[in-house]
Amino acid sequence: MNFIFVKQSYNSKLFKFLFLIFLFFFFNIIVINFLTNKKLDLTKDNLYTVSANTKSIIKNLNEPISIKLFFSNSLSKELAQVRDYEKRVRELLVSYEKISNNNINIEIIDPKPFTDQEDLANVYGIQGLQLNEEGEKFYFGAVFSNSVDDTTIIPFFELDREQFLEYDLTKTIYNLANTTKPNVGLISGLPLVGRVNNFQGQAQYEEPFYIYQTLNEFFNVVDLTLEVTTIPDNIDQLLIIHPKNLNDETLYAIDQFVMSGKGVTFFIDPFSEFDNNLSKPEEEKDFSSSNLSKIFTSWGFDVKPGMIAGDIVNGRKVSLGNANNQKIVTYVLWLAIQENLLSKKDIVTANLDYVFLKSAGSIENLKTNNSLLIEPLVSTSEDAMLIERYKMQFRADPEQLLKEFQSENKNYILGARIKGKFNSAFTLEDLKKINIDVNDHINKIEKANIILYADTDLLSDNTWISKQDMFGRNSITAIADNGRMVVNSIESMSGGKNLIGLRGRGTSNRPFLVIEDLQKKAELSFREKQMSLQNELQITEDKLKKIQENNTNSAVSKTSEQNIAIEDFQNKIFSIRKQLREVQRQLNADIDQLESNIKLINIWLMPFIVIILYYIIKYIAEKKRREFYKKIGRIEN
Repeated sequence: MNFIFVKQSYNSKLFKFLFLIFLFFFFNIIVINFLTNKKLDLTKDNLYTVSANTKSIIKNLNEPISIKLFFSNSLSKELAQVRDYEKRVRELLVSYEKISNNNINIEIIDPKPFTDQEDLANVYGIQGLQLNEEGEKFYFGAVFSNSVDDTTIIPFFELDREQFLEYDLTKTIYNLANTTKPNVGLISGLPLVGRVNNFQGQAQYEEPFYIYQTLNEFFNVVDLTLEVTTIPDNIDQLLIIHPKNLNDETLYAIDQFVMSGKGVTFFIDPFSEFDNNLSKPEEEKDFSSSNLSKIFTSWGFDVKPGMIAGDIVNGRKVSLGNANNQKIVTYVLWLAIQENLLSKKDIVTANLDYVFLKSAGSIENLKTNNSLLIEPLVSTSEDAMLIERYKMQFRADPEQLLKEFQSENKNYILGARIKGKFNSAFTLEDLKKINIDVNDHINKIEKANIILYADTDLLSDNTWISKQDMFGRNSITAIADNGRMVVNSIESMSGGKNLIGLRGRGTSNRPFLVIEDLQKKAELSFREKQMSLQNELQITEDKLKKIQENNTNSAVSKTSEQNIAIEDFQNKIFSIRKQLREVQRQLNADIDQLESNIKLINIWLMPFIVIILYYIIKYIAEKKRREFYKKIGRIEN
C-alpha cells in the first residue's frame, strides 16, 4: 500500500513537472506565432516607444505624408549593427503610421543591385555605399513627401545620429506638414539687418550680417527693434542679440514670451568686440557689454558681469609684430572650441566640429532655483580662467594676457540649453509702475526651455566665414560651424512645445558588458589580422606600382618576366583583398553567433534552469517536512 502511494505520488509529481515544461514550450510558441507584433519596451531609454510629444504631432497632422524607406536587406547579412538600426527606424515609422489616422503611408523598398528599385533610389538621391569590386551598393535612406510633392530626403541614416533618430524623423514629417516658415522675432543691439552709418559727414552702407541672410533661408526673420513693447501673436520664437539698456516694457514683453512657453535664443556679451570697433568717435564708445540680469537673475542664472573666459588650451594662435619680426602667441580670449567641448547629447551641437568665439562670457547658476537645469552646449577646457573685462577696453595685449594666465582648473560654460520652472521677473507692484494690465499677466511656467550664448562676436562675419571676390561676386566659405550652431539652435525651438521636448534618447547598441568584452577581443584579433594583411597589401601594391612606373619611363618594351611578375602581383593583391573580406565576414559571423547564443540562453535555457531550481528547492523542503513529521510521530495524509 505504501509502495503504491509512493509510486502514485511520484507519478503525480512527474506529471506536474512534464505539464509545466509543456506549458513553457506552448507559451513560447504562442508568443512567437501570435504575439510577435505586441511589444514590451524594456530598453533604458524606451527606444522602441514613441514619445508623447511625437504622438501629439503625428496624431494632429493636417497633411498626408508618404515615406519610402530604402534598405538593402539582401546585402545586410554581414552588417549586424546596421540591421539593428534599420529595425529601429522601420519600427518607429510603422508606429507613426498606426497613430497617424491614415495620414502617413510607409513603403519599404529593397533596392537590389541592377534593379528598377536601385534606379529609383538613385533618382531620389539616396546615397549608395559601394560594398565590393563587383559594383554592388548598399542603401539605407528615406524619402518623405507631402500632397504637393514637396520632398525631404535622408540620403543615409548615419549611425552616429541614432540618439536623435526620433527627433529627425518627427521634425522632417512636421516640416512637410507645415510648409510655412516659422516667424522669428529679432531684437538686436547689433546691425544684423544692415544699416546706413553716417561717420564724419559721409554715409556708408553696412551690409547685413551673413548669419542674418542664412537665417532668412530657413525662417521668416522679423525685426522687432530694441523698443518693442508687445510681441506680435504670430511670432513663434525670439532671437535676442546684445540687448543694451532695454526699458521695463521691453523686458516685460520678453519675460511674458518666455512664460508663454515659446522658445527664445539669447546672445549676451560682457564685451562685444564688434560693437567696440564700430566706426564712431572714441568718446562715444561704451566698450559695449550687454546683459539681461533683471530677468535672468529672477530665473536663477546669469552671464557673469564684467568677466571674460580665457582658455590656454583652446586659445587661437595669433601673429604679433611686423613682417621682419613676427612671433606666434596663444590669444587666450579668442577661443577655437573643438568638438570634444561641444555637447554630443544635444541636437544643436552634436554634429559640429569647431566653433570660434571672441571674448566670451561665462554662464553661471545662481543656485536660487532648485528646478533649474543648465545643460552645457559649448564649454572651455579645464585650463581656463575668468579675466576682468577692463583689460579688453584699451586693446588687450595677447602676450601680456598669456604671461598673467593662471588656470583655475575649471570648465566654464559659454553656451547652454537652460530648462526649469521659471517665475516671472515682474511682480504685481512692478506691473503697476509700467501700466500693465495684471489680468493678462502670466506668473510662471512649469517647463521653460531657452538657449543662451555668452558671446555675440560668434555672429560677426569675420569670425566664421571667409569672403573672396570671384569674378565680381562674393564667394562665401564657412571656416567654423558658428552658422550651423545658430541655425540648429533656432531650428530646435521651432515646431512648438512638442518638438522642443524631443531630445536624444540613447542608442539601440547596448550590449551586455560580457558580450562587449568578447566583441572587443574578437575585434582585436580581427584588427591584428587586418593590419597584417593591409601591410602586405601595401607592400605588394608599391612593388607593382614600381614595376609599372619603370615600364612607363623606359623605352624598352616589357619582357615576359616583367609581365609574369605584374600578373603575380595582381593575383596576390586580389588574394589579399579576398582574405580581408573573409576576416571581416568571420568577425561578423562570430559576433552574430555570440548574440544568438546569448538569446538562446535568455529565452530557453534560463527559464528551464529556473524551473529545475524550483523543483530542487521544493524537493528539499518536502524532504525536511517529512523528516520533521517523522520526528513528532505525525503521519502524513
